[in-house]
Amino acid sequence: MITIVYSTHKDSDYNNKFKQHLLQTVGLNNVQILEYVNNNEYSLSQVYNSGITESIYDIVVCCHNDIKLEKNWGVKLLGDFNNQPEFSIIGKAGTCYFPNSGIYWERMQQTMVGQVYHHPKGGKKFLSKYSAKLPELIPVVSIDGLFISFNKTKIKHKFDETIGKFHFYDHGFCIPNYLDGIKIGVTSSFDITHESVGQPNQEFFESKDKFLEKWSNNLPIDLKPENIYVPKIVEKPIKNLGKIAVIILTKGKTNLLFNCIESFYKHCNSELFDIFIGDTGSTRDEKDWIKSNILPMGNIQLIEFDYYNFAQINNDIVKNHITDNYEYLLFSNNDIKILNNVVYGMLKVFNDNKKVGTVGARLHYEDNTIQHDGIITLIDQKKTFIVTHSNLKSYYNFTTNLKKVPGSTGALLMIRKNVFERCGFFNENYVGCFEDVELNLKCITLGFDNFYDGSLVSYHLESQTRNEDSDYYLKIQIDYLETLQPFIIKNLDKIKNHITFL
Repeated sequence: MITIVYSTHKDSDYNNKFKQHLLQTVGLNNVQILEYVNNNEYSLSQVYNSGITESIYDIVVCCHNDIKLEKNWGVKLLGDFNNQPEFSIIGKAGTCYFPNSGIYWERMQQTMVGQVYHHPKGGKKFLSKYSAKLPELIPVVSIDGLFISFNKTKIKHKFDETIGKFHFYDHGFCIPNYLDGIKIGVTSSFDITHESVGQPNQEFFESKDKFLEKWSNNLPIDLKPENIYVPKIVEKPIKNLGKIAVIILTKGKTNLLFNCIESFYKHCNSELFDIFIGDTGSTRDEKDWIKSNILPMGNIQLIEFDYYNFAQINNDIVKNHITDNYEYLLFSNNDIKILNNVVYGMLKVFNDNKKVGTVGARLHYEDNTIQHDGIITLIDQKKTFIVTHSNLKSYYNFTTNLKKVPGSTGALLMIRKNVFERCGFFNENYVGCFEDVELNLKCITLGFDNFYDGSLVSYHLESQTRNEDSDYYLKIQIDYLETLQPFIIKNLDKIKNHITFL
């Protein structure tokens, strides 16, 4: 069922042990192993092409001889090919982006995918995790030569023997196949351990230059995510479940608001929440449209304001329109479009954990890359406080489970109403942003933990609602210097365990 091809310059004892490892872990009876003793006489492309010619099975694996594989890896690999037959080449690590420079790890944090353990001789085992471990194959443009598998009846190009001996054979194989429509993927269905750590050498750069001579006109190649991994959230009864007030501020852009609210009713149990719309200056026609087309969708109230200030208006709605019948507040931007049962998932976090402050979710830009994977807080060597989003603009490098975080974005954030009140509501001194950052950190100063659940997923169409005020970035700078930074300095002892010091 599988032909395994590898090149080796090791002694017979090492080779026999490696062969036994393959046979003991593959989990299949029909396995052909083609071992090529190669003391620098042949390039890996020559060896692998010989293996393709001599292989008796359609699925061919070309791999390094210093790897360890998980038990039944062969069964799982065949499952990958059978379950997703549109993929003809599968690896364990790869990249969605191939730049003009040829240095495929140029945007490692954003565009590389896969998981590879490393266990160098005499060293500790560690994991290079480039992306989330997903149940389906991740589409890429090229894979690492550590482990390359393919259906030989479907590929359109063999390995290029003109590029290099031991480097860029993988990309010289993948890129022409990708450009001719062959789908390439990275699997997380089994683990692999590399007993060395690859380092570029002179031959690497020479091979890169030969590769670029052939393919530079086709670069860069950028394969952004075609879809988003959205787990199914199974709702189970929770005793003594409190009601949620969903608060959405809006101005114009009624289509965004409609899609936002529709997504709540599509994916969530409407018995768990009511919606409060804070309109901050829509036209009369727009407000009439909201009343005619959105309010009838469910238990929704429209509250009208003649100004915009995020903190002030949210505080006003909580103080004057949300009664004690509501235990939870869910702040949502109008450009949010949830993709699974975010409401129940957030409630479950509160139910399953003690002393919960805020709960956030995984947010994606419209191009399916990551907008929010939890907040990161840093203090650099100049003692400047920095706040950003984890894995920002990553393609597949995101969290899929629950984790403690310094906080989450106020674009989609749940908090208990009484905790929000204990925090003193949003700080109304902010005029541009950071009121959500202070709220998260205020929870920590009061002894609460903030959580982010990566299984809860939403679009955040941020580019469509970006503040068009010409003074927007000036206001942000003033907010930082005059309000956020003094708060950080005052409360540093209480929040320092949640800050990374560079």
